[in-house]
Amino acid sequence: MRYEIDATIADIYLVSDSERGCIVGRPIVYMVIDVFSRMVAGFYIGFENPSYAAAIQAIHMATTDKSEYCRQFGFDVTPQQWPCIGLPSALLADRGELMGHQIECLEKGFGVRIENTPPFRSEAKGVVERAFRTFQAVFKPFAPGVVTGTKIKKQGDRDYRLDAKITIQEFTKIILASVLYHNQYHVIKDYDKAADMPTSLPNNPLAIWNWGLQHRTGRLKKPATDHLRVALMPRTRATISDSGACIFGVYYTSSELIKLGWMHRGKEVKRPQSVEVAYDLATADHIYIYHGSNSSDYFVCQLATRSRQFSGASFWDVWQQSDELKQTHADAKLVADEQKRALERQVIEVVKQAEKAAPKHIGLSDAERIRNIRDNRAEEKAKERKERAYKPVEIDTSKSAQVHYLSEPDDDLDFPDFSDQLFKEDDDV
Repeated sequence: MRYEIDATIADIYLVSDSERGCIVGRPIVYMVIDVFSRMVAGFYIGFENPSYAAAIQAIHMATTDKSEYCRQFGFDVTPQQWPCIGLPSALLADRGELMGHQIECLEKGFGVRIENTPPFRSEAKGVVERAFRTFQAVFKPFAPGVVTGTKIKKQGDRDYRLDAKITIQEFTKIILASVLYHNQYHVIKDYDKAADMPTSLPNNPLAIWNWGLQHRTGRLKKPATDHLRVALMPRTRATISDSGACIFGVYYTSSELIKLGWMHRGKEVKRPQSVEVAYDLATADHIYIYHGSNSSDYFVCQLATRSRQFSGASFWDVWQQSDELKQTHADAKLVADEQKRALERQVIEVVKQAEKAAPKHIGLSDAERIRNIRDNRAEEKAKERKERAYKPVEIDTSKSAQVHYLSEPDDDLDFPDFSDQLFKEDDDV
């Protein structure tokens, strides 16, 4: 099995899912297509620029069961209708997205051969390039906000960007429906059949795929979904301290770190200065620490309490907040430096006034002045205590207290008289 992957900018402007009046621009579309059958194995639609972060999402979809994903958009699809589940033997991509140590896990851990196209040679991925034109031709005649030409038109014409009405979720549903139609029913007119392919075989991707599984040697490798997901994530080095593992200024902890003793304090604690970790760009709640540089085993670390401000955020949010914090710190530092210079000027002025007020001749020797320090200190302390003593307001006891009634007094009312009850004679005596 040999897949091709590529990205393009869709020729349509979309609006926000939460606020339909807000135009959010043109989405990025990634496609992963099987070269032999022309079947779309997976795709990505979003606003991430063409990069490894977006490519791995399309690759992950291409290697896993799509039934649940289709069900979210109202399509009941079985694995038999979309059977692309697993890793291919080769993957052809541009040099930018899938180069570097991040993609080496596919080669070393899963045996996938990564092939790169030469620069400025889009025809090297002709299958996926043709698919982009096919899928865009489906919605262009009907959808508003489609790119129709230059944005600067004659006077009186309307800017096509203002016609945008479709959200990213609705656009994804359109592309998903187009992919399902293409995989199951689209007839490939110019498909070059092999000599052993029967004439009764329909030229649609699903039929060609199923025939290829029976009569060709290609087979998909089916690794564990979670293991593959983590293996495709970008990696970096995390520093280890008694506060936990730290990447991009965010701290993480786990029971494994505590069991290894890496979070204990003390000179006798032996812990590595840094470890290799994988992280999901979409969420900063967890990272995945590998046991060694060449190991495929990992354990999960969750966000530490000291970094709880990033709970629920993505790493793009983390980087944005870090940049904002740096800018805020720089602005505050400028204000602090200015105020510090003002403070120094005040101190210098006070010192000058003190030097002017100091007497030139005291009449005591240096030794006497030093001996009098303790007595002078005691006098100053007594003076300070006297000045700081709390003095309440003096009360004039020669005047009677003034009674304040809670309500207006009534002349008809009087205090009760209990004389009869207190001084009556006891009949029993």
